[in-house]
Amino acid sequence: MRILNQKNTIPIAMCFVMGIFFSCKENDMAIVQEIGEENVAPFQTTYNGHYTFTDSGRLRNTLEAGKLQQWTNDSDFVNVSDGLKLTIFDKRQEKNAVLTADRGLYYQKQEKMEAHGNVVFSNVKGDTLLTEMLTWYSDSNLIYTDSLVDIKRADGHIKGRGLRSNQEFSKYTILAPTGNINLKEEE
Repeated sequence: MRILNQKNTIPIAMCFVMGIFFSCKENDMAIVQEIGEENVAPFQTTYNGHYTFTDSGRLRNTLEAGKLQQWTNDSDFVNVSDGLKLTIFDKRQEKNAVLTADRGLYYQKQEKMEAHGNVVFSNVKGDTLLTEMLTWYSDSNLIYTDSLVDIKRADGHIKGRGLRSNQEFSKYTILAPTGNINLKEEE
């Protein structure tokens, strides 16, 4: 049985390293850039975030999110996942409406948020909208969806497809309504 000594080990290791070095191909810049793309991983990730948005010192809304991610590749959106809760306040800074969803996207330049998955939107009167996708335009205080909607109110239950509403969910139009509505008789 032959045992390698230090004299034999060094030349073998050098041959091994030289073999690896010469077997490598020239670096292709496109491959290097592809591996190092900035959008592979977000530059910022926040867990269990709580954000407060104000305008001229007045509370406009708060956002609670399980996870927020933002990338550096000039994307203008923030990916919100693991649940979100958007609370909207009126001019007196009192809670006006609450929007919850599984996930969403916030487009900073367009000042809009898309909520996706198990979307629930409720107002202070107790009216509740259930849908799968909803868009909130914060600059115009508009809530919009083309999806199926299910609204539960104290005086009835309305279903339909599509909805346009103010952000307080106090004035809304269902684009294609179905269901029963109990109307009060005028005296």
